[in-house]
Amino acid sequence: MSIQLPEKFPFLKLTLILLGVYTVFWISLEGGLLRVVWMGVGVTAVSTLHLLQKQFGGRTLQAKWWVGVTAVSGTISGLLSVGTTLIFMIVKTGLHAHGPEFTPSEIEWVIQQWSLWGTVGLLCGSAIGFISAGRESR
Repeated sequence: MSIQLPEKFPFLKLTLILLGVYTVFWISLEGGLLRVVWMGVGVTAVSTLHLLQKQFGGRTLQAKWWVGVTAVSGTISGLLSVGTTLIFMIVKTGLHAHGPEFTPSEIEWVIQQWSLWGTVGLLCGSAIGFISAGRESR
């Protein structure tokens, strides 16, 4: 069974616009752990989707390869989300320049999440691959 991927992912443009709107609000607010996590995960996810669209958009792949690609991409995205979140924590502290926005325990908590976020990325990526392959087969 094979899957024909669209040239352009239909939801990607809207997702990018929503992330842009969130970024404007995020910059103006004081630091908050949940908000910076959403920022880090959001930017990583949208970047991954753009990369997948560029590499695989318009191509036909076997369903098992597509599920593999989405599973690996999800895992890598989950792991990279930790680094992206830490970068946004640094950016946020530098933008407001009135002392640390995040406590050492919040920074440590983000670092400790790498295995959980990698696992969640693997599960989400696999689910996206299976769902999209299943929809294509119908």
